[in-house]
Amino acid sequence: MNPFSARNAGVAALAVVALATGCASNDMPEAAPAATRTPFADCAPLSTDQIIEAVHADSLVAHRTPQACLWDAQIGTGDAGISFSFSADESLQQLWDRARANGFQTEHMIITQHALGTVTATAFYIRNPHDPDDCAVAAASNGSITWRVQNRSRPAAVDPCAAALQLATMMVDLSP
Repeated sequence: MNPFSARNAGVAALAVVALATGCASNDMPEAAPAATRTPFADCAPLSTDQIIEAVHADSLVAHRTPQACLWDAQIGTGDAGISFSFSADESLQQLWDRARANGFQTEHMIITQHALGTVTATAFYIRNPHDPDDCAVAAASNGSITWRVQNRSRPAAVDPCAAALQLATMMVDLSP
């Protein structure tokens, strides 16, 4: 896996998607300038089929910015925004602290796989207290990764926390 580098991965992805989806600027933190290195030139941390399966989408349209990989997903009659960001330079603690400082709710969790013993990865949820249909999962994976899913339609087309967790789990290296 080639890392996608951004100075403010995680929370920057939250800000970028919020701006792209038309959210008010006071709902999400602003992104700082991104690093210039973007090894995911095609913005493909997972295959299109894997992302479609995780969010139960009918179709997916990819976009990219210097800060994050972005997708618009059509899910039945609804739609959702999906984002991915990676940082080789920031720890999960730094992402946690930034999310909390920007008013997001955080919750520790552990991604676990039971194959040839139990293997775990440290992770946490990032929830927008102003939008229950907006959730991200940040996890340790040779740096830190963040997947965010935001329902744009009401009623919700997908459980954003479950979809973000599934996407993160597919990328976290849980080999023993």
